[in-house]
Amino acid sequence: MLGFAVQFSVGHRAENADLLAPFLTLVATAAVGGALIAALDHLVTPLRRRRLTRKANQRHLQDLATAEIRSRAMMDELCPEGWEAQIVVFSSADDLPYEAPDPAVNRVALDWLDLREPMVVHRVWAETINQALAAMVDERVTDETLLQIEQRALADGLTWPD
Repeated sequence: MLGFAVQFSVGHRAENADLLAPFLTLVATAAVGGALIAALDHLVTPLRRRRLTRKANQRHLQDLATAEIRSRAMMDELCPEGWEAQIVVFSSADDLPYEAPDPAVNRVALDWLDLREPMVVHRVWAETINQALAAMVDERVTDETLLQIEQRALADGLTWPD
């Protein structure tokens, strides 16, 4: 503050004190700073939004890829002799076969088979490919659970209904 007072000779000689120039300089500096902050905010906000959107998209794609890898690994575990799958994505309700459960929602059909039983083809319907992969794994887990229950019942000497 003392440097400011000495530079503009404020307080030394009251008769020659000109406070208008320092005041206008401060006002002009504040106005330019405010305009700069507003301009930077106007420029930085869309850039930040684009960066966050790009990160979210990359994270979403990575999650999708991870879900597919996880589904494949689970099926490899559940079907040690191997498995095959075919995914069909329908573009409109007109293309869907008559057995589609809800044509407005279910546009992905996934046919899969366990190579131990090559004559049994399973079909699951879903809204997305990842949901279809998850439904395939869930169905295989259910089959495996039922098989284990049947084997335990047979091992205990119980007759299992056909």
